[in-house]
Amino acid sequence: MDKFGAGLALVAAALSLGACAQTGGSPETALAPTPMVKREGANLAAAPVALVTLQGAPDGPGRDFKAALQKDLADRGVATGDAKAARYWLRGYLSVRSGEGGADMAYVFDVYDRSRVRTARLDASFAVKGEGDAWSLMNSATIDGLAAQGADDIAAWLSQTPEAAPPSP
Repeated sequence: MDKFGAGLALVAAALSLGACAQTGGSPETALAPTPMVKREGANLAAAPVALVTLQGAPDGPGRDFKAALQKDLADRGVATGDAKAARYWLRGYLSVRSGEGGADMAYVFDVYDRSRVRTARLDASFAVKGEGDAWSLMNSATIDGLAAQGADDIAAWLSQTPEAAPPSP
C-alpha cells in the first residue's frame, strides 16, 4: 500500500472510531431533548415569574391563552406577579401553521433572569385537525391544552432553580 492509500485507510479508521463513540444511537436520538420533570418537594412560590410579553396570536386567542396560563400556573403552585417582583420573566410566543387537514400550533417561552439573561427556552407544538383559518382552530379546548402543557413545562423548569430547592432533610 502506498502512502496515499495508508493515509486514506487511517482517516477511514478514525472516522469509524468517531462514529463508535456516539452514545444513544443515531445522532437524532442522541440529541433529542429529555423532557423536564418537576422536582419533588420544590417550593415554586419561591421563584415567582412574570409573563411580560405574549406575541404572535390575535387579541382574542392571545388573551384567552394568557388567562388560561395564569390559572394553570396558580394551580401548580407557581407564583406570578409583576416584572419588578419576579425572579424570572417569561416572554411568550404563540404560532400556528396551516397544514393538510389542520394546523400545527406552538408556543415558546423564553425565560430570563433578573439580569435579563435568557436562561431557558421552553417550547412545544401540537397538531390540531380541522379546516379553515389556522387561528380559527384555536378553540377553548386547544387553548386550555396549550396552556396546561406550558404551565407544566414552566413549573418543571422552575422546580430546578436554586430558589425552589426543597428543604434539606
